[in-house]
Amino acid sequence: MSESKDVAAIVDDLTTTDVGGRDTIGPIADAARERQGGAPSMQAAERLDEAVDPGDTVLVLTGFLIPPSMVQETDGPLGAVSVARAVDRALDANPVVACEPAAVDVCEAAATAGELGVLDREAAAGSRQTVSVEAFPADRAEAREYVADLLSAVDPAAVVAVEKAAPNEAGVYHNMAGYDVTEQTAKVDELYRRLPADVPTVAVGDAGNEVGMGLVQETVEDEIQYGAECQCGCEAGIAADIETNLLVPATVSNWGGHAVAACLGHVTGTPVLHGPDVERRMLVEASMAGGIDGIAGGTTAGCDGMAPEAHESMLRLIREVFGSSVHTRGGELGR
Repeated sequence: MSESKDVAAIVDDLTTTDVGGRDTIGPIADAARERQGGAPSMQAAERLDEAVDPGDTVLVLTGFLIPPSMVQETDGPLGAVSVARAVDRALDANPVVACEPAAVDVCEAAATAGELGVLDREAAAGSRQTVSVEAFPADRAEAREYVADLLSAVDPAAVVAVEKAAPNEAGVYHNMAGYDVTEQTAKVDELYRRLPADVPTVAVGDAGNEVGMGLVQETVEDEIQYGAECQCGCEAGIAADIETNLLVPATVSNWGGHAVAACLGHVTGTPVLHGPDVERRMLVEASMAGGIDGIAGGTTAGCDGMAPEAHESMLRLIREVFGSSVHTRGGELGR
């Protein structure tokens, strides 16, 4: 087994371990591996490395608002920032994060805590260790206008979605409990409908209702609660209909973003993954900006029902895999 395949397989096993016992990631991860034939996070990193040149723009989508208050959760922004850091530092390219208007403050807080300066798009394009954070409209007409302007202005070299709500085949966006959240959700289907076919697309998700899950839509419908039959009356289930070139499943979508970043650092020889202390800081600052634990609720610095310590531990484990002398020798124990 090659070094890249060795570490990638270990990291994907780590980030798809069902730590919280939600019973969603197993079938999704198995189906994605079967469809894609390998470790998704490394495949994503290799695709980005091939597609993105210095100075290019990479669009990073995130945002999932939690009802009934429709506030941004802590899962998604941290993984998006992780990818943005890797795009900036490993590829010398310009990351643009786009999210729901209600999620901008949380994403900006996570970015700043993640050691990226937040500037407007033009200023960030001329600077390193920076990112721009933009509001992707929830109103469909405004979303169409935003997409047209975005594609004209930046011509993205790649699009990466991390925990980004996506519509089902009926065009309805749902939360994991099967309820309609369309009204206040960014209409990202307008982007994917207009994106040139040669622009690589990567997505990270954990429940089946996110961008990219169209790749395993049948599995989501068959195996995930409300996958085929939701609770809103649209009769089309929560299974997302948007398919991307590559899907990176993860127990927590942030972890999938971290895995892609770590693999991109590995591929380019530029370590970019942040440490546990930065992970905690991002969770705290995202919560202080209003981000809530999407499962447990509250601005507790938790994420997907797990305390900050669990997320710090995942960072330690991923970094250990890539930093271990065993794996840097190709995975042959005892030499």
